[in-house]
Amino acid sequence: MSLQRYRLLIALADAGSVTAAAHKAGISQPALSQQLRLIERHYGFPLLMRTGRRVVLTRAARVVVDYARRISRLADESEEAVHQFLELGRGRLAVAATPTPGAYLVPPVLAGFRARHPGVVLHLRVGPARAVEGWVLRGEADVGVIGEVAEPLEAVTREIRRDTLVAVMAPSHPLATAGRLDGPTLASHQLIVREAASGTRYALERALAAAGLPLRVLFELGGTDLILQAVAAGLGASVVSELAVTQAAPGLWIRARRVAGLDLSRYLAVVTHPDAVPGPAASEFIAWLERGAAPPAKPAA
Repeated sequence: MSLQRYRLLIALADAGSVTAAAHKAGISQPALSQQLRLIERHYGFPLLMRTGRRVVLTRAARVVVDYARRISRLADESEEAVHQFLELGRGRLAVAATPTPGAYLVPPVLAGFRARHPGVVLHLRVGPARAVEGWVLRGEADVGVIGEVAEPLEAVTREIRRDTLVAVMAPSHPLATAGRLDGPTLASHQLIVREAASGTRYALERALAAAGLPLRVLFELGGTDLILQAVAAGLGASVVSELAVTQAAPGLWIRARRVAGLDLSRYLAVVTHPDAVPGPAASEFIAWLERGAAPPAKPAA
């Protein structure tokens, strides 16, 4: 059965005769009769019965027509929904992100996107890189945003920008007043670090290992905001994304310094399904991420 055949059944039910139904459907009567025979063969029962000079639908055929109307209506609704989605007048954009881009990079872009397309329902969920990949592969998220990962992902990963990690400490911490902050100086101190699955932690470990330096862990915290609060309270120094420092809460007494001689840069990337083309909403979102800016709101009418 095809949508066209369901609609021929509706035409037959509405017109009341094969001749009138063929005229309504814009096909010849023999062509309609042939389609009706194919429908009967598919379902295994006759569609029509004669009552005197009239031809009416059988009881079973009327059941099929009821479903045909629902199927036809849903098909029409889907076309309208897709049309509106393509124009970004409505629809859904689900974004998944790892904690750092999820907290500091994605929200401003989503805010601008919402201002430009208020009819699109937005969803944001945050988790580790493997969770983000899983959400994208299962279709639960249209696009993911992650930091650099140690192993390649099954999903398609495309770099959108570079991110730099910086050392952060309270103004009273020894690293704040060190004349030169380099890798050995940083490695001589115990650090507050992110959890092992974090992309920030991976980038720090990779940079220190490349320089032949150890990572001395003071303790772990499961979030950059928590680390910044701990640093401001004087509990120790850390290394975090520069994005977090630029968006730190006003009045948070911390100092940020670049570390000489260590490659503390990493990529931030978008993650998409390998077998699906991002829709218009996801494509626009990705484009604005790559440009490093949020989409401007539409001018007021």
